[in-house]
Amino acid sequence: MNCLLKRMTLAFAAVVFALSFATTAQAAMDSPFAIENVPNVIGIGVGMVPDYLGSDDYTVAAAPFFRWTLSGTERYLQLNVTELSFNVLNHPNFVLGPVLNYRPGRDDDVDDHVIADMEEIDDTVDVGITAGYVWKEKANPRHRFVTNLTFLMDAGDVYRGWLVQAGARYWYPVSKPIDLQIGIGTTYGNSQYMGTYFGVDSEDAANTGLKKFDADEGFRDVNAQIAGVFHFSANWHLGVGIKYIGLIGDASDTPIVDERGDANQFVYGLGFAYSW
Repeated sequence: MNCLLKRMTLAFAAVVFALSFATTAQAAMDSPFAIENVPNVIGIGVGMVPDYLGSDDYTVAAAPFFRWTLSGTERYLQLNVTELSFNVLNHPNFVLGPVLNYRPGRDDDVDDHVIADMEEIDDTVDVGITAGYVWKEKANPRHRFVTNLTFLMDAGDVYRGWLVQAGARYWYPVSKPIDLQIGIGTTYGNSQYMGTYFGVDSEDAANTGLKKFDADEGFRDVNAQIAGVFHFSANWHLGVGIKYIGLIGDASDTPIVDERGDANQFVYGLGFAYSW
């Protein structure tokens, strides 16, 4: 019985992470779910996501994930869709380590023909650091509260800036096979990041008819999510969830969103995982 509870605890968050698709162009950056306290897990999720951050067109996306923990320690290597991180701390509550993230760009394959005429944004790679704290109930570690803070900066010379993500998640086991989660978060980007993904320069304005727009440094969004995990067994798990991303500030005011898209973004889907 204790073994089953432990395995369920170690796997439940990993499953729902499969639902944390952000957008095709911003995959890992908006991920609301982390893979907490899962020693070894592999899985895949599928869901509907905006065509790009701010789009009102949706597309199907898939997200792989895994976590591998060094034997006898709390240190782990983790893939979170496009984000690879390593926790260097051997501590049951604190997390700290480097992050490497692949950030897809925005090209002329998007459904909106006006946005497709804008200058393409190349794929790039982010590097950074992540930190967090996990509170777990001793009697039932499935009951937990998780906070995280991640700093990322462009290493591929595309947006030449940085952004910060912050979030908090609360997990509660409502029954033996079911865990529920609610969470909130936000993202802050500097002027280079905001200008690249939300600005409209003179050339873009001439090519598309959109108004020229300078996107300044500031908060990009506030977001919230709700999710659940059903444990078929100690090894097999199913997660379902939905996330709301509300673009704010210049990310909402840009004509890319205000005229051609929608500031209210939704991500939803399901995922399957195997843990051992």
